[in-house]
Amino acid sequence: SGTSSVGNSGMVLIGSGVATGGRGGSIEIAVGSGTSGSGGYIRIQSGLPTADSALGGAVLVEGGSYVSVSGGKSALSTGGAITLASGEGTGTSSGSIKVRTSNAGTTGVSGMLVFSSGTSSVGNSGMVLIGSGAATVGRGGSIAVTVGSGTSGSGGYVRVQSGRSTIHTGGALTIESGEGTGTSSGSIKVRTSNA
Repeated sequence: SGTSSVGNSGMVLIGSGVATGGRGGSIEIAVGSGTSGSGGYIRIQSGLPTADSALGGAVLVEGGSYVSVSGGKSALSTGGAITLASGEGTGTSSGSIKVRTSNAGTTGVSGMLVFSSGTSSVGNSGMVLIGSGAATVGRGGSIAVTVGSGTSGSGGYVRVQSGRSTIHTGGALTIESGEGTGTSSGSIKVRTSNA
């Protein structure tokens, strides 16, 4: 759309028509293949405000059936990466990222969340890292792994297991409290709850 010196600029809508006896038409945005160099990229960016108190525009991706986001495939080199990052706040806090399934209806269960690296036929499989960032003035962010409460049956369990090996020693499991260079190190508590 055109620019505007006073007020909002025009909206851009891309969509297929409504169908009464079939399904709505698909919309596909694709980058062509190439024989050399890296594959071309697609960039979707929301608006950047100039006002101090204004927030950046949102980017919404919704699907009636499913939403699939995948990096590019490569036959000769490493496949394309996917980076999901919140917006930077140069004057205040950066934005948050929330990954969750929606609540279940009157019947059924809520959807599952799976965080896993792919398998590997030659070499190690990918590493999974979960951690908070370092802080120079303040303390590092906490990490909590909890199971939700329920009203029937036994409570859900938390399982932490190191890797299995068929020809060498199994993977180690380390639980370590934080170091306190100026005072004491952190404590570790292992206990059952009250009956």
